[in-house]
Parts: sequence; C-alpha cells; structure tokens
Amino acid sequence: MNSFVIAANAVVPFICYMLYGYIARVVGLGDEKFYKKLNTIVFKAFFPLLMFNNLYTADIDFGANVSMIGVFSGVMMVIILICVLLVPLIVKENPKRGVVIQSIYRSNTLMFAYPLCVSMYGDEAGVVASLVIATIVPIYNICSVVIFSIFDRQSGSKTDVKKILKNIATNPLIVGAVVGAVFKLAGWQIPSSVMNPISGFANMTTPLSIFILGATLDIPDIGKNMKYIVSVISLKLVIVPAVVTVIMYMAGYRGAELFIAFILYATPIAGASFPMAQSMGGDAALQGQLLAISTVMSLFTIFFWIVGLTSLGIF
Repeated sequence: MNSFVIAANAVVPFICYMLYGYIARVVGLGDEKFYKKLNTIVFKAFFPLLMFNNLYTADIDFGANVSMIGVFSGVMMVIILICVLLVPLIVKENPKRGVVIQSIYRSNTLMFAYPLCVSMYGDEAGVVASLVIATIVPIYNICSVVIFSIFDRQSGSKTDVKKILKNIATNPLIVGAVVGAVFKLAGWQIPSSVMNPISGFANMTTPLSIFILGATLDIPDIGKNMKYIVSVISLKLVIVPAVVTVIMYMAGYRGAELFIAFILYATPIAGASFPMAQSMGGDAALQGQLLAISTVMSLFTIFFWIVGLTSLGIF
C-alpha cells in the first residue's frame, strides 16, 4: 500500500495542474492561441532553467557506477532505435511518428522514478538513481530533437543533417543542460542571490507546463486517437517495462539496480514531451492526450507492478 501512496502523491498533483488548466480554459481565461504562445514561452524560457538547475545542483559522482550507467544508456538507445525502425512502418503520419516514438521511451524520471527509488531502497539508491537520471535525461532530449527533425519533412525527402545538428545545438532543454553541466564540472559557484531566482523559475516549470496541457486538452478528440493511445500506453506502462525487467534480471541485476532499470520505463511520459512536440512540429494534441492518460494510468500500473514483482521476490 505504501507504493500506492507514493505513486498517488506523485500523480495527483499532475491531475490537479491539468484540471486547473482545463477549468481556466472553460471559463474563458485565454483561448487556444494564447495557450500555445504561453507554451512556447515555457519551452524556450523556463525549461532551460529547469535543466540548468537540475544539472547544476545534481550530486554527480559516477565512480563505480560507470559500467551500470553505460549498460542502462545502451539499453535506452537500443529501445529508441527499435522504435525509430518499427513505428514508421505502422504510423503513416510524420507528426504522429515522432510523438509515438517519444512517448514509448521518454519517462518522467525526476517526479516519479527518483522518489520511488528512495522509498523502496533508501537514500543510497536515490544517489544511484540520480546518476542514472543525469545521464538518461540528456539522451531523452537529444534523441527527441533528432527524431522530430527527421519526421519534420515530407515523406521521401532527404534528411537534412545540418538542420538536425542545428536543432540539437539550439534546443532550449539541451542548451540548459549543457550550460548546467559545464558550471557543475568547472566548479563555478553562482551566488545565492542569483541561484534562488533560477531555482524558483525551475520549480514553476513543470506545474505551468502541465497547467497549459490541461488548458489545451481537447477531450472529444481523444476518440479519434484511441488506437494510438491504447497501443502507446500499453507499450509505455506494461510491455516495455516487462521486457526491460526480464532482460536486466537475466543479465544479473538485482535489488536497487534492477528497480532503477524497471522504473525508468514504468513511469508516465515526461511533462517536457508536450512542449517539445508542439515546438518541433509534432502532433501536440496526441502528445497531450498520451501524457495525460499515462499519468493517470500510472497510478495503478506502478502499484500493481511493484506489488506483483515484490511478491515474486524480484524486488
């Protein structure tokens, strides 16, 4: 039951953010054009500060965990590659392809994975989880930019490598992460008078982003995307976590390390996926629906996963 409470504590705030945004839109506080513009502002002005803050304040000391982090990153890249190869064979519309691929592999690690790891295995596991997350999140962002850049074109046209590299170099999330990592590794100290506002803006980013998601969520349109929603949510919260857990268990991982590998995929879609999709030509409506539904469904799937695997002695 403790796992259910932890999952609820992580999910319910997101539901509140979305619901508040939806209510704001219903009562006439802004139209669709306003919220799209606001989403662009959040993506370009707030998310860089969030990424900077996360990297700058992270307790990064890879040490003996380099091998494990390398394996976890390798598994992530294999999953992304499989998605890139298979999804276009099934999904025919380019704006939906990037969204579907991103939604399968990209998880809300900071809000869900980290606290669950600490709850299950203590602060020591939380440190290891932080190292993994600090490695995985940049992979998320770079791969999402590449994927959306590839599919942001007419079918049959050549992939513009220069454009992809430019998108990577100028993507706000990646810029913020790189600058944060440079400051961290260089040991440059930022005065608290400056760092406090940065942290304040960073803390605002996720609630504001999910608020906008709620304000732009078009519930009647969910039926039009149901085939994508059912398939992606099943893969995201059930099939991929199951496959990864079996593979990592067979590879000899146990305890906290196995749980970290599992929870990287069993958690809902990352909040940053919505502004990323909208800003890079993806189907923002589908992405918003997937994000919202995966967040609510994860409250139950995470609970049953943990209870079931713990009863089997795997965790």
